Amino acid sequence: MEVLWFWIIILLLVFAVASAPGWGHTRERWPYRYGGYYRYYPAAGAGLLVAVLLLLFWLGLIAIALPWAAAPPPAVN
Repeated sequence: MEVLWFWIIILLLVFAVASAPGWGHTRERWPYRYGGYYRYYPAAGAGLLVAVLLLLFWLGLIAIALPWAAAPPPAVN
């Protein structure tokens, strides 16, 4: 399962870079030719999805690691 998530994140990052409105292949395609902020929706959507996946992964690591964290050793008197 971890391989699946790794490749999903990599593919979304590639899509986010490839769909940037500054590339030549995007200038004459929808939604890029409308101008304004519509041009940034595909790249921003893929980047936002990557950020959400990384945030959920990080929160999952915290949820897994903290309950089983070793208790501090007892104080020596």
